[in-house]
Amino acid sequence: MTDRAPELETLRLFVKVAELGNLTHAATVIGITQPSVSRALRSLEGRLHATLFHRTGRGVKLTETGERALLSARALLGHADQFVTDIRDQTGTTTGTVTVALLTTYLRLLAADLFEEVATQYPGIVLRLQESFSVQHEDWLSNGWVDIALVTRYRKPRMDKEDLLAAADLMVVGNPDTGRGDDAISFRTLAAIPLVLPAAPNGLRVRVDDEARRQGVRLNVVLEADSVEAQHAVISRQRCYALWSQHSVRMLQLNTRFATRRIIEPRLPRYVMMRTSTHHPLSRASREVARILRRLVVAAHAS
Repeated sequence: MTDRAPELETLRLFVKVAELGNLTHAATVIGITQPSVSRALRSLEGRLHATLFHRTGRGVKLTETGERALLSARALLGHADQFVTDIRDQTGTTTGTVTVALLTTYLRLLAADLFEEVATQYPGIVLRLQESFSVQHEDWLSNGWVDIALVTRYRKPRMDKEDLLAAADLMVVGNPDTGRGDDAISFRTLAAIPLVLPAAPNGLRVRVDDEARRQGVRLNVVLEADSVEAQHAVISRQRCYALWSQHSVRMLQLNTRFATRRIIEPRLPRYVMMRTSTHHPLSRASREVARILRRLVVAAHAS
């Protein structure tokens, strides 16, 4: 019995523990108890007659054998997932769960439209929507926790044009107005403005800090807040300013409540990308959801 090949779900559990390096975290993500994870790993090690992990006070770390086993397990799971995808595609059925990670603005603006279109065109698809920041979305994609994600860049991306959905300049948003006349404001002027910015390694913060160093100016950051909702709440009550894209300002009608100025010298574009996971094959359901999401994002920027 111990020589029987391990089940695929056991291998998935092994891969997840290896990626997270912690049994409790893996149990939470998978949705089972930590003792169940421990028993499954002990059973797997018994079947393989090998020790896959070093147990430490801070978690687990792969042994040399475990490192080789991880490569083989990922390859095997990839083939198994591709088998399921190929058969489903051949039968013409478009079903399954598709996990999509949306940035806050797009979740607010497009979640209902995305759900309605998917439900109408593909009733066999179950959408699972997640919301976080671009950096977190990248991690989720690489770990295979989401199938599709919107991410942002603040430098022109070197990627296939199909991945680039939209671009919009950054603006200063807040009250009172930051000047008179021209609707643009130079980057150097930001040094005299109390700013509410996300903390590094947020892409916007990294780009702004890099430009400040290049120009030899020191920004007056009075509050670090990653949450768009938190930034909005603060600039609504205090004399300070956030940096948001022209698209967000227009779509959320922020220009009706705040003074807004486009940043120039230099312009700071925000690029919106759609990426899909390379952790596992993309199912037909995921491809169809990606097609709908791409069209909705492009249309929102064009409106």
